[in-house]
Amino acid sequence: MNRNFITAALIATAAFAAAPSFAAGEADYNDQFPAAVSQRTRAEVIAEASKAARDSAVAVDSKSRVQPEVKSTLTRDEVRQAAAKASRAQ
Repeated sequence: MNRNFITAALIATAAFAAAPSFAAGEADYNDQFPAAVSQRTRAEVIAEASKAARDSAVAVDSKSRVQPEVKSTLTRDEVRQAAAKASRAQ
């Protein structure tokens, strides 16, 4: 009986000791970082993204993750026939 009472008292004490840190906001992760403030408007960003998408087929930086658009020499029917032939081969 004494051991159960002591265990319960320790758990209750730990719970009460931890509560103020959450209530005071000291445990908030988001408060550690300042809010980012943009120097450009949404319209400027959209225009820049559209221009980058249009120009990507012409000039792509070698370090860029954007790949240039690839033009296929095959027709849609040729691709479908090749896919059907490959699935039959398996």
